[in-house]
Amino acid sequence: MHPVKQKYYRENMFQRGKSNMAFSDRPMRRSALIGPWGVGAIVPFPNDESLMIAGLDMWRYNDAQPFVIKDERLTKRLGVSELRWPPDFREKNADPENCNLKIPAVRFPTWYYCPFCGSMKKTTYYEPQPECDNYPWKDGRVCSANGKFKRKMIPERFVVVCPEGHISDFPIAKWLHSDGQHIYDPNTCKIRRSTGGASANLTGVFYQCTCGAKKSMAGATRKGALKKIGFQCKSSKPWLGIYGGENCNCDPEDVKVVLRGATNVWFADTRSSIHIPTDDEATSRKIIAILDEHFDALNASRVNGEFNKDIVQFLANSKGVDFATLYQAILKRANNLEGLLEVTEDISEDAYRLEEYKVLIKNSGSDKQDFHSVNYSIKKYDPVIRKYFKSISLVPKLRETRAFVGFSRLEPNERTISECKKDLRLSDEEDWLPAIEVYGEGIFFEFNEEVLKDWAQKINVKERISSLNAAFHNAKFGQNVEGDLRPEFVLIHTFAHLLINQLSFDCGYGSSSIRERIYCEKSGNNFNMHGLLIYTASGDSEGSLGGLVRQGEHGRVEDTIVNAIKNALWCTSDPICIQSAGQGPESLNLAACHNCALLPETCCEHGNRLLDRGVVVGTLADNSIGFFSELRDI
Repeated sequence: MHPVKQKYYRENMFQRGKSNMAFSDRPMRRSALIGPWGVGAIVPFPNDESLMIAGLDMWRYNDAQPFVIKDERLTKRLGVSELRWPPDFREKNADPENCNLKIPAVRFPTWYYCPFCGSMKKTTYYEPQPECDNYPWKDGRVCSANGKFKRKMIPERFVVVCPEGHISDFPIAKWLHSDGQHIYDPNTCKIRRSTGGASANLTGVFYQCTCGAKKSMAGATRKGALKKIGFQCKSSKPWLGIYGGENCNCDPEDVKVVLRGATNVWFADTRSSIHIPTDDEATSRKIIAILDEHFDALNASRVNGEFNKDIVQFLANSKGVDFATLYQAILKRANNLEGLLEVTEDISEDAYRLEEYKVLIKNSGSDKQDFHSVNYSIKKYDPVIRKYFKSISLVPKLRETRAFVGFSRLEPNERTISECKKDLRLSDEEDWLPAIEVYGEGIFFEFNEEVLKDWAQKINVKERISSLNAAFHNAKFGQNVEGDLRPEFVLIHTFAHLLINQLSFDCGYGSSSIRERIYCEKSGNNFNMHGLLIYTASGDSEGSLGGLVRQGEHGRVEDTIVNAIKNALWCTSDPICIQSAGQGPESLNLAACHNCALLPETCCEHGNRLLDRGVVVGTLADNSIGFFSELRDI
């Protein structure tokens, strides 16, 4: 096992096994274990080292309590007992209880080759990085014959991935000896890797064996290439220490050869939640801090629904606060929590966000709490945007919890939470998930429902979305979604992307640091939500600096919206982009490409899918399709 050693101040470090006796720290932010890396992901490191984060069974906490994140709504939503920060490395003198914490990793891929002579060697998940054995090849480049100097070998570039989430080494020996003329004997055969020739593609990558077999990688990435040589997925799960088991249920033709660093090798599946204030605006910071620390215990000690006044009195005396004030604050929080929608693992994502939507469309929280929103009627803003929105809320403070629930390979898909969690650990003895807390600010837009509904009923709008709807239901991304794709969702989602691009110029934040949170159902309209939260959040408990909120004020947001719409009128890839019948992943975008509407993966909740500038500003043939088409000439 190759432990992940975390450095102080929320950084993680990878460390090579003690058997190697030479330690090298690998720094990585612990927030990166939620995404872009996490359990089952291949993490590249300097010096050509490649490790895969091991399952949660092998994560260790000496005392887990300091790492617990209190978010009752999200905890219930995910069906777990706790959410925990990934452990960070602490020196013994700083924290004797939780010192020297590490996150384990396994070595993957296990096929290695010498960068000089090409000699190959297969290791295990738990061995240190191998060294060249200086095999005396008869031709070509040969390492030191005296054996005194041994080069570090580097991991093979190619791996095999199946749609079920399994991953294994590329079957080099099987591929090389698939001609039927040579037989592979692991005891006598020695494999060599070489590159060269006139071509820079896969035809220039060769494997050769001492038995005389020689073959290039040409055609290895084609569909069904591995099926032809008799390869079948063996349900290998390196992150759980499983080399292989019974044959996988996937179609052998769907098994693909990909580069280990390709983006489709691992897609994180995360769930997030915005903190909902449960305390009165007048509640002091000291009382709120007491409730945050002790409310769960007080709530658990209730008898016949009544709080134990003796315990409250003792707590008030020990903390130096007034008993009556504390008791009323406890009752207020309890009543507010009871008024929230009952959250279970089976609740839909839209139903879960409904409670957040309710607090975003009104004045909620205070600057003493982790959430504070100030709602303004659209009448406060210039007439140019009044038609499209009902209200705008400025959110100077918010707290978001992001939890890692699973991952997928080759394609992102919307699996249930229960299905996702199965791949994270072998045993069911522990019941927790890794998560992080981030703090920030944002702007919330509540769309005008009447105007939005009238626009969505237009024949030309429905016809344009129909082609996107067909691709959506044919993709794994939409496999669990029933009903037709709503034009309202595509509009709000695309508008979010255009607005983020514009805000990155206006408020100083990089586009990768601004995120979207959409409050609108993809299909159906059971919850009547038509809102959009644009926000930025970081791990600092102090949050952000207010630049984004300032852009939501009267006199600023109007220009931001108008400029976003005008910039969307023309893309450098037009007319190809605006006339596209389907582009992007699984053809789930219409007029949306990297030159106009796509964002960094950290920004978008839906993987840059279901986007179309046409429904925002109109098309070359029909401007009336665009919801904001009247802003084109302003």
